[in-house]
Amino acid sequence: MKIVLFEDPLYPNFEPISLSHPSFMFLYGTSKIYEKWIKALKPQGYYFLCRKALGELLAVEMGRKLNIIPRGDTLFINGRFTPSSESLITLRKLNPDEAAFVGDELLAFRLITGRKLPFEKHLLTLYENDSYNKIKDLLKKKKARTRSIKFLWDMVDNNGEMIKSEFNEINKELKNRGKVDSKAVLINKNNIAILSGATVGPQVTIDASEGPVIIGNNTVIDPLTYIKGPVYIGRDCRLVGGKIREGSSFGPVCRVGGEVEESIMLGFGNKYHEGFLGHAYLGEWVNLGAMTTNSDLKNNYSEISVIVNNVPVNTGRIKVGCYIGDHTKTGIGTLLNTGINIGFSCNLYGGGLFADKAIKSFSWGTPGNLVEYRIDKAIETARNSMQRRKVKLTPRHEVIFKEIYRACS
Repeated sequence: MKIVLFEDPLYPNFEPISLSHPSFMFLYGTSKIYEKWIKALKPQGYYFLCRKALGELLAVEMGRKLNIIPRGDTLFINGRFTPSSESLITLRKLNPDEAAFVGDELLAFRLITGRKLPFEKHLLTLYENDSYNKIKDLLKKKKARTRSIKFLWDMVDNNGEMIKSEFNEINKELKNRGKVDSKAVLINKNNIAILSGATVGPQVTIDASEGPVIIGNNTVIDPLTYIKGPVYIGRDCRLVGGKIREGSSFGPVCRVGGEVEESIMLGFGNKYHEGFLGHAYLGEWVNLGAMTTNSDLKNNYSEISVIVNNVPVNTGRIKVGCYIGDHTKTGIGTLLNTGINIGFSCNLYGGGLFADKAIKSFSWGTPGNLVEYRIDKAIETARNSMQRRKVKLTPRHEVIFKEIYRACS
């Protein structure tokens, strides 16, 4: 059986990350969501359906065609769900033209494609309400149980548990381990996986007594770094001291220092200096200047609201940090309000507190004095930033910049 990962109409709930990434490309635990499904189902082939511009960019980045429907027996999976043992049993038992639901949410459906189906034209636009609802209404319904992800804070809050659930399989498959200096301290070594090419320097402390720690290929942990699991550190990262605390995941090629707690960095991020990052989700190519700090708890311990798709949503939580879109930069001494949502390609500087609840994409300036960030300058900065990591900004990247720019103008 082949599988297709698709994004559904709730993608705006995940802004600013979803401005430039479909839901199945979110890092959660130790891997992206689509990778979890591939590992769980071991399909004959896998495919993606998402918004057109994102599909064209992913096609370039992954070297594969997107937004095509494979022929034959195919399982379509909603990319904002993760597999569970119970849901996998349900999905393997689905018959053609049956769908699995978690409550009233569509988890997956099975089709024999290539024959003349009355709704096949809607498969390419499942991120639109009309297409999504037509599919929901036409298929036979089966009940399933697994965790759905409706907001960014769902992933942040459960990230530590996800790391724990995925550790054993990673550790079991590990054949070549990285190097650990004799002066490093490893607490509960059996709960620590250091992958090939990684190095752990002297006077590093890795405490896995309350959760596993996974250090990816070719990652470097510099002296005087403290890591408290559960934590996942992806490939080619560098930790330059400071405290990395439970519930944190870093995608590839991140530079991290200072204090980080229960936060996810999707990849190619730079938080090199002192400052606190907590209960946050950061997109790619985010750069936090020295002493950038976010609040994740109100002084009165009340529940925090976040602006989601231009509407305030009560998270029901007292700890919520910041959500920052791709290519956003902060200057030294930047302070970020509790639960702030910062868009794509912003440039924030000047020190002091950005007290806003939301900052729209392509904003430039200081607290209380934000103007539009010129698209040509934003693209130029992104190109320079990516070149430092030996990554080329392609015409498809520029299309994403221009689409987001038009949408927020």
